Amino acid sequence: MNNSPNKLTLEKRWVQKGVAIGFYLLLVCGALTIAFVYESTTLWYKIGMDKTMLRTGQLFGLLAAVQLLFQIILAVRGKFLEELFGVATLMRWHRVNGIAISLFAMCHVALVTVPEGITNFPIGKKYWPEMVGVVLFFVILSMAVSSHFRQQLGLVYAHWRVVHRIFGHSALVLVTVHIFFVSDSFRESVPKTALAGVVTAVIIFVLIVKLKGRRKQVRRKT
Repeated sequence: MNNSPNKLTLEKRWVQKGVAIGFYLLLVCGALTIAFVYESTTLWYKIGMDKTMLRTGQLFGLLAAVQLLFQIILAVRGKFLEELFGVATLMRWHRVNGIAISLFAMCHVALVTVPEGITNFPIGKKYWPEMVGVVLFFVILSMAVSSHFRQQLGLVYAHWRVVHRIFGHSALVLVTVHIFFVSDSFRESVPKTALAGVVTAVIIFVLIVKLKGRRKQVRRKT
């Protein structure tokens, strides 16, 4: 009888973990279907390997975007996630996910650029959404490299953390702007509304965690 409350709590935790992971997988699958259900007009003029590469590049871009949003959640964590998965696990996922985002971003850039021709790389005011993507790409690479080689680069942790956080917030803005304007798939109401809803939910989550953290600090000082 004494073990029943613990057993119920353990079962509840597993259910919560299952729901959280299921929601994440649903988000990933939902994002990937956009490349097929709301096909970009750029695919209409491609055939064969070029079309396959371009679509695959779009899929990698969508994966990178989802993982970037997931990365922000892993960064701020929050009490609920910490109790559910453990701080060590969340930090490990954060590091691995940072590498995954970089790889997805590199694949996205390569596979989207090659079918169009590297010499025809979009440059100019007309292609400002693509330029936002280029900036985002270098922000992501900078974050990944500085995170994994911080000590080798001689970066002071306190300074690096501030810059890393600024870059993380900037990446959220850049990825949202890039997706909204670079692909006509997101001119459709369903993908546009879904993206706006997910980004808004992530922002609200971050604000709630930050607010609770500040309240704890105030209570400790008083």
